[in-house]
Amino acid sequence: MNGLLLFAHGSRDPLWFAPFERLRERVAAGGTPVALAYLEFAQPELAEAAAQLAAQGCTHIRVVPVFLAAGAHVRADLPELIESARAALPGVQFELRPPVGEDAAVLDAIARVALG
Repeated sequence: MNGLLLFAHGSRDPLWFAPFERLRERVAAGGTPVALAYLEFAQPELAEAAAQLAAQGCTHIRVVPVFLAAGAHVRADLPELIESARAALPGVQFELRPPVGEDAAVLDAIARVALG
């Protein structure tokens, strides 16, 4: 079974989480097992969220960075976190996708909002 892990930065501000939770809910409404994980300042971390998906029977987890661009966190930190999760969950395949902000449709949506 395929699962989806949305990966965001995290924040100390509780209001920051709302759009990410709405995104998780929208994805889950389609029937795909989905988890939301954070790099820092929040829980769950990637390994815990991956383990939750594996416990639901997911053997393939697509990791989608909910970042606008591939900065150091996405290029360096995230692959290390995925390798740790892979070691802890040897029966699970991980697929790292590009950051959502690099998708043309996302950029078009942001441009529409900016132009109002």
